[in-house]
Amino acid sequence: MRRFRKSFCSLLLFAALAVMAPASASMPVFGRDTVLVWSIRSGEYDGSFVVRIAEFLPDRLLEWEDEQTQGTVFMAARDLEGAKAFATTRMFESGINTNKKGVTTLWLSGRIFRDLKEKKKARCTLDGVPAVLTNKGEEQIEVEVNRSVILLPAIRVADDRSAERWFLDDQDNPLLLKHQVRQFTQTLTSVTTDRKGTLRWLRKPRI
Repeated sequence: MRRFRKSFCSLLLFAALAVMAPASASMPVFGRDTVLVWSIRSGEYDGSFVVRIAEFLPDRLLEWEDEQTQGTVFMAARDLEGAKAFATTRMFESGINTNKKGVTTLWLSGRIFRDLKEKKKARCTLDGVPAVLTNKGEEQIEVEVNRSVILLPAIRVADDRSAERWFLDDQDNPLLLKHQVRQFTQTLTSVTTDRKGTLRWLRKPRI
């Protein structure tokens, strides 16, 4: 009887921990009205950065905003696949419809992602300066996706300027999950793909 009670209590504890722990899962498919929210912390500043997707494929069109500014970004399909440059903030200009050739932001290009996966290194232009990215291994990042916390597979990428970035380990969606350098941290906290009518400015298919 004691053994039964002990086993039963252990089973209840295991079940409780299983409910509390985030499950490993894949990211749902992105499309129009997908909303991404990053938390931003830098020194005493604590804010958020919001992206709403108007078109995900073949081109990528999105609107963004923080507490003070807003704008839109367009990335062509050819750049999503083959760009040799990645930008951290230079694509986000207040009140501007940004469209820069040969560069991506928030998502690695397919070319850079494949180099990091296959060769463990990638040479690229990072914020306008030549850089070397190094794949430091696979990890998991906790993100709230459609109101449930899940663990997402990520690759941890270091650059040659003492910064690290974590990208979703997905060839079709190598999304920035986290960026950390000195006191600055940008972390993806929320993804919503199951709501309609989220766009504020890009309500037509194209601008």
